Amino acid sequence: MDYRKVIIPFLSKGEIESRADSFRKRFWNKPVPVDIENIIEIGLKIGLIPVPGLQNLCDADALITSNWRYIYVDNSRYLDERYRNRLRFSLAHEMGHFILHKELYKSFNIKGQNDYYKLLNEFPPEQYGYLEFQANSFASYLLVPRDILVFEKNKALEKIKIL
Repeated sequence: MDYRKVIIPFLSKGEIESRADSFRKRFWNKPVPVDIENIIEIGLKIGLIPVPGLQNLCDADALITSNWRYIYVDNSRYLDERYRNRLRFSLAHEMGHFILHKELYKSFNIKGQNDYYKLLNEFPPEQYGYLEFQANSFASYLLVPRDILVFEKNKALEKIKIL
């Protein structure tokens, strides 16, 4: 495949938010915080595999495999409570790829390490940026439902008015 010609399909913020909300309601119809690890391991049966040095090797604290069966996480960050929220976001980001880009990734036809490195070297940076922006947006909508955010904001504003 010629990865230099890949064009990432446009997804509006509204579509990404809707898909994140649907995903959350299906797998976590409870109050926040969203237990993303529970969703991944129990709801989707995707294994979390700690890998020593993943952050240094790949400049990533989490990576989902192309067969969608595992997410590799940086072992030291997985075990360090200081990175808990960052790792939760990274896991939600990987779910963004799972939900938004699964068919696209299938079309990349990655069969092994060489295909993966070819994709990394040839993928147009601007298109890669769109892919990552979509996954980041999904993660933010998944972990911070906008209806709850607006409710809490309005509640805080009301308290300020009282003071």
